[in-house]
Amino acid sequence: MGDKTKKTDAAGVKSYHDEVAKVTDGIIAFFKKTFSEVRFEGPPFDPAEVQRSPVMFVGTHRSHADYFFIGSNFLKLGFRNIRFAAGDNLTKLPWIGPRFLKFGAFAVARDGGFDRNYVRKLCDQVIKMLKEGDSILVFPEGGRSYSGSMLEIKGGILNAALMLQAATPDSDVFLVPAAISYDCLPDLPYFPLLLKGKNMRKRPNGFFKRTLGSIYYFGADIMAFLPFLFARRFGRKYGALYMDYGMPVSVRSLVDLEANRVQNARDEFAAHRASLDIVGEQIRKMFTAAYRILPIHIISAGIKSGETDPAKLEAYAAEMKVSLKKDGRNCKTIDTLPPQEIIEKGIAQLRKLKAVKIKNKKILVRKTYIIDYFAATVLHV
Repeated sequence: MGDKTKKTDAAGVKSYHDEVAKVTDGIIAFFKKTFSEVRFEGPPFDPAEVQRSPVMFVGTHRSHADYFFIGSNFLKLGFRNIRFAAGDNLTKLPWIGPRFLKFGAFAVARDGGFDRNYVRKLCDQVIKMLKEGDSILVFPEGGRSYSGSMLEIKGGILNAALMLQAATPDSDVFLVPAAISYDCLPDLPYFPLLLKGKNMRKRPNGFFKRTLGSIYYFGADIMAFLPFLFARRFGRKYGALYMDYGMPVSVRSLVDLEANRVQNARDEFAAHRASLDIVGEQIRKMFTAAYRILPIHIISAGIKSGETDPAKLEAYAAEMKVSLKKDGRNCKTIDTLPPQEIIEKGIAQLRKLKAVKIKNKKILVRKTYIIDYFAATVLHV
């Protein structure tokens, strides 16, 4: 991999694990001070026992803050040697990029996702890491969701788990699903600028336009995270943050790799195309069931549906609670709240984001993209 993370002590702990361990308590304390409420919840199991087998954490991806929060909390839970895939748009950032690499990140080329040879080589590297005792954190949606909807699960690094499971059919390769939910993610206000830059960076565009696009693209992340990193100094709170994780599940319990093997495939990478689709759909279901519904999701969906009267939105909230619970969604937070409080909390958060204002007892939308983003969680799974 060409990095310095391979030094291992007698107990099998890698140097980057020690680096992360040194700052884990500080990272967790940072999140508790920066967000108004922080929860990390899931079923009990023994991480040491799970890590007797290769482990890949698969998480939803909404913010760059996900890397810090998911990784530090799983380490605190008892997992060790966690490495994570980070887009080169992040690892190339000044100061942040080198720090991420020191903490065990390995860069993934954002423009290499459609290059089959690149993805195959990347998977071979990940398989090697898994065999060497690394646990890999990946975001199989392929990047942050800019729409608020759950994205299609892409192959990418996930292929490595299937290929390793196929090579060791009598052993387990575990996937640990995790869904992280914000009601005020730091990146969101800068998504329009980021998306503008992303479109300008596309290869068909000229050099000047692509360069300007890169400035917008990387600049949006810098603009988002400088205030976030220094939020404590200014007493700023970013709302609630929840992460819900599930039981480790083995790849072989999700799919019969041999039965779904593509015959006469040109290589192992192609042989498991059908299995990857099956596993991807299972992961998407896990994400959908784990992703926590918050008041801001409910009220945004109501506004998106055309209702602007807070009193009438209470009836909408009551109906949505029943409907979402019936669909198996994670309603832990809204279950404990009466409809009126759901609407009040949702309005408060949208006003904090400057997405709405109240005039003549009606809700007026100021930033449609923010309403669309949160509404998509319940309207477009």
